[in-house]
Amino acid sequence: MIPLEITAHLRGPITGAPMLDGLLAFVVAARAGLVAGFGPLEQVEIPIAMEPEGRFHMCSSPIVSWDQRELRYINRKFPLHEAQLLGDARLRRVQLSAGATKSYRIPGEVAWAERDVIRWYAIADADAVREILLVVTHLGKRRAVGRGAIERWEVEPCESWGEGFPVVHDGKPVRPLPADYPGLHEPSLAYSTLSFPYYQHERETLCAVP
Repeated sequence: MIPLEITAHLRGPITGAPMLDGLLAFVVAARAGLVAGFGPLEQVEIPIAMEPEGRFHMCSSPIVSWDQRELRYINRKFPLHEAQLLGDARLRRVQLSAGATKSYRIPGEVAWAERDVIRWYAIADADAVREILLVVTHLGKRRAVGRGAIERWEVEPCESWGEGFPVVHDGKPVRPLPADYPGLHEPSLAYSTLSFPYYQHERETLCAVP
């Protein structure tokens, strides 16, 4: 386990950047046959060092600056014409405001990363991380429509910035941390999940957050 800089080079906009440990755990869990990566993820082993007390893995949150943001919409409109052609000849009206035939227009934000780059820092096994990331071609939400496409991954050894690497820098948390974690100086506090699975919000505790 050595200090690493992990870089994702993107090919366009993205909707949300994941935590590195959660991303690796998702791939490992999927390989183990857990449906869509869900299941007892806290039992999944990934090639990132654990914090001495075993509360979280030693990796940063995604580090990225956003160049541009844009509001896009997910649209669904019931195929009224086809329904009239293929449906009951007595069909005179389709309810578009409710039920199974309801139409919708849902807003969602996409963003472009500065220089199309997202970085993470970790203490990890470089070869094992590279092998897992080989299968990761998209990041974030709405991957099925092409968002978050990855041009390439870089997993390289890096210099540690010293005490606290890679989770505390200049007294500030670089990922959600226990509020009493050593090295923090007057951090911002908020409820967050310390480790994957991050979608389990009932596990949130008061943390020092970036």
